[in-house]
Amino acid sequence: MKKQSVYFRLVNKLSLRTIIVIPVFLILLLGSSLIYYQIETFFIKYSAKVIETNQVRIKNHVYDHLDDYFEIPVMVNKYNAILVKNKQLNLQDEQLLGRILLNEVKSNTAIDYAYFANSDGGIVSSGLYQGTNRISYTKDMKAGEFRIYEADEDGNILNYIKSVEFDSRKKPWYIEANQDGIPYWTGVYSGAQEPILGMSTSYPVISPSGVKIGVFGTDILLDQLSKFLKTIEITKNSVVCLVDEKGLIVASSTSEKPFKDINGSQVRLAAVESKNTVIREGYNRVITKYNHYFNEEIKDRIKVRGEDYYYCFSKYSYNDKINWNLMISIPRDDLIGDIEMLFLKFSIIFFAVVILILIAYTIISRWIMQPIESLNSKVNQMTNDNWGIQIETNRRDELGQLTRSFNSMSIKLRDYILMLNNKQEELEEINTTLEELVHERTKELELLTITDSLTNIYNKRYLMEKLNQNIEKAKRYNETFSIVIFDIDHFKKVNDTYGHLEGDVTLREVSNFLASTVRDVDVLGRYGGEEFMIIMTSTKLDEAYIAADRARDKLSKLIIGSKNIKITISGGVAEYRTDDSLLDIIKRADNNLYIAKKSGRNKIIK
Repeated sequence: MKKQSVYFRLVNKLSLRTIIVIPVFLILLLGSSLIYYQIETFFIKYSAKVIETNQVRIKNHVYDHLDDYFEIPVMVNKYNAILVKNKQLNLQDEQLLGRILLNEVKSNTAIDYAYFANSDGGIVSSGLYQGTNRISYTKDMKAGEFRIYEADEDGNILNYIKSVEFDSRKKPWYIEANQDGIPYWTGVYSGAQEPILGMSTSYPVISPSGVKIGVFGTDILLDQLSKFLKTIEITKNSVVCLVDEKGLIVASSTSEKPFKDINGSQVRLAAVESKNTVIREGYNRVITKYNHYFNEEIKDRIKVRGEDYYYCFSKYSYNDKINWNLMISIPRDDLIGDIEMLFLKFSIIFFAVVILILIAYTIISRWIMQPIESLNSKVNQMTNDNWGIQIETNRRDELGQLTRSFNSMSIKLRDYILMLNNKQEELEEINTTLEELVHERTKELELLTITDSLTNIYNKRYLMEKLNQNIEKAKRYNETFSIVIFDIDHFKKVNDTYGHLEGDVTLREVSNFLASTVRDVDVLGRYGGEEFMIIMTSTKLDEAYIAADRARDKLSKLIIGSKNIKITISGGVAEYRTDDSLLDIIKRADNNLYIAKKSGRNKIIK
């Protein structure tokens, strides 16, 4: 009893406003804090998901562009070798061959030099150096004096520049390609004509009689590779950098060159010496934190000049011939800047609403400052959700004033409840809209990672994933399936004759046509530049051949685009065999495609 008396004496010392406002304030503070915490947690998790998804998408995007870039010089060499084998290219006329090679260089931005070297050590080389055309060759196409000339736009020789001693047979790109009979890629080295850094890919040349007579080669300069990286669309302030196993920069998307100019020669630049802070700090962190240049994918975050960067280090490999480290570094604002701004706006609105609610409650509490015992019956009715109840009175004394105050308070409470209900409905609608938006954006991002941006069919990475799944299924259930690799015949002529825009239209039209011919259970995708692959589920070789040949025949009759282009396709078919690997079945289909091309095109080989 004594303690209770002390408690009541303490409460009686407080004002009625204090007794009403403080508990409600504490409840409102706790409730709003919990709501804000839940929403903040959602934004954090959603931001992390956006970062992870975008990193994967951007990495695959860069990989695809690099694969396409390195495929061009290989295809140029193969194309020239095929021309020789088909007796369509004369290797004896040095100047004519030089003009042809120069035209190939000017037509393909991915290569800077193109050349042919024969078994006598002779060479014909054409390229672009500091904005001038060059044609160079050895006398009588034999090892010895290598004369370098300036040429005009048509490949006509203008001025003699200089000579160097040269024997192609001693060069690694000649030796390796000639021995292995497959495309060979060199490491980064300084050129014979000028001390500029680049790399070469070469391909053996077989005469019509089947004898090895030399190699075709193409050069990519590091400076040009850096310019290509700048063209890959990622985000506004992203940095892409390629580094070899020694930690030397191969190329980057920054304005910094991947080498140092010392006395007219280009000297390799180490990543840890780069003037670009993002590259330098990123690789320093890899060395210090992970203690090595990596073989596995590493994702981390660094702070550069007060700004957070999310970076991804991974191993980039092209056909097991090129093996480099790839760094993609993206500022936080580029990834989730919009999300953080949305959360900031929400926070401002949320706290403004809480403050308004507190102000509103403070105003309402003023109406119940005086004793309300005489109004208990009406208050009890209000507890049964009878908001807005009115008490009739004609009194002009203090009790009449209190009654009118009660009436006013009752109306305000009703409006307040309605306002809260409306706010709750608005918040529920906002929450539903956010969930739908997140679901739609997630589906869009997932689709982007597996779709070729030009043709809107599946990309090569998704094809490889589905092909692996079909192999596993075939092994587990003793089933079979087949694949078809199509290639558009003479597609380069389409680009050269009608332009790359019409070439893109042609690729899309061919994709749409093939998509209309495949079954729902089959998978169609873009395998390469003008190559397509169809994975035919539960289909034997003969069945796949019939379907592919039917599609080839129909496609040859189509008229494409505003230029009324007519094209044909060649294809190679292969059926899964027991214990086949992914490379085994692709190699058989690719070999059949090669036979189809070699034997006249516009046919399917099984």
